[in-house]
Amino acid sequence: MKKRNICIISQYFLPDVNGDVVRLLNVLRALKRENNVVLITAYPHYPHGKVPKKLRRRFFIRQKWNGVDVIRTFILPLSHKGFINRFLLYSSFSLSSLISIFLVKKPDVVLAFSQKVFSYFTGIAFKIFRGSRLALDLTDIWPEAIVNTGYMKEGNKLFKLIDWMLKIIYKLSDKVIVLTEPMKKIIALKGISLSKIAILPNVIGIKIKSPNNSSDGEKFPGKFIVMYSGNLGPNYDFKTLLRTALLMRNNEDILFIIRGKGEMRNQIINFIRKKDLKNVYLDERILDEDELVNYLNRANVFVLPMKKCPYPNASFPIKLLDYLGIGRPIICCADGFLSNFILTNQIGIAVSPGKFRELANAILTLKNDPELRERMTKQARDTIKKYFSYESFEENVANIFQSL
Repeated sequence: MKKRNICIISQYFLPDVNGDVVRLLNVLRALKRENNVVLITAYPHYPHGKVPKKLRRRFFIRQKWNGVDVIRTFILPLSHKGFINRFLLYSSFSLSSLISIFLVKKPDVVLAFSQKVFSYFTGIAFKIFRGSRLALDLTDIWPEAIVNTGYMKEGNKLFKLIDWMLKIIYKLSDKVIVLTEPMKKIIALKGISLSKIAILPNVIGIKIKSPNNSSDGEKFPGKFIVMYSGNLGPNYDFKTLLRTALLMRNNEDILFIIRGKGEMRNQIINFIRKKDLKNVYLDERILDEDELVNYLNRANVFVLPMKKCPYPNASFPIKLLDYLGIGRPIICCADGFLSNFILTNQIGIAVSPGKFRELANAILTLKNDPELRERMTKQARDTIKKYFSYESFEENVANIFQSL
């Protein structure tokens, strides 16, 4: 069978690492064996905007990565902080990546990959000027997901403009790929045929190790560790998590660890200092994969503190898969599909967003019931096999691209 030419457009790629890159690497792995794949991406820049100086005056460069042709194009050297910076970052890559239309052999299929819809414009250009089939990958549904972060008000003029624009883009595309069934329903309500929408769940992105229920370590001997690990972004409710720690400050054997980087860093630090919280440890170190897995294995319980928001089903956090891979109970502060998923699969406890007393009670429930934690650990392994294995991911990718 003749190999097809597939072009993927993604603002983020190695050495930058975030949830989108983990998904992209799995897509590349699934596609490059049977296809000729070229990747259009930006210069390294995430999250601090530190574009290498030698690249700042060049509009594009060509590279090779594991048999994949990579074309990197210009992006502004700005940090991922605030709405304006993010808009400028996304826009600059969207414009610079248009040059790739003239740099690659005509693709049979173009996959415009996540990145807050801006990569879709380049995808549409490929469809119009090169006649390529177009698939859109959505890990967040805009403008609903922007409202959830607080950067936009529901129903205002900008909301309506983005929603109108995306409906047109969805209709022009040949396939719309989402993470969950509720996300599929949201897209269908925008007037898109169900036959055009495919579901491609993420796959676990870390090495699975045998459960280690001991929380003893060099720094935290004898502590029951409640851990958040991931982006310190505005879509997570760190205020409720910290208020829970404040409420439980007299439980001396319970330690809260917040691990990661992001724009909520200063607010977290200020709260810890103002309240003199000795039971909260903020760790901003960048860890390689093995170090991260070992670090996460210190946790007794993971917490996923989602904000109360109007569109709880517009996203599905990839960090949930990391938590499942480690095999610890998950306390999820959320409504909608995410809460139901936790409860249905018996992998943790779901509490109402913003309810710090409920969160504290859930922590104590799990702390005082090691048998319950053990059952949830087993359920985590079963849930990975059922929904998030690489084998099912690869099969789904093959089916989606065969239909294009």
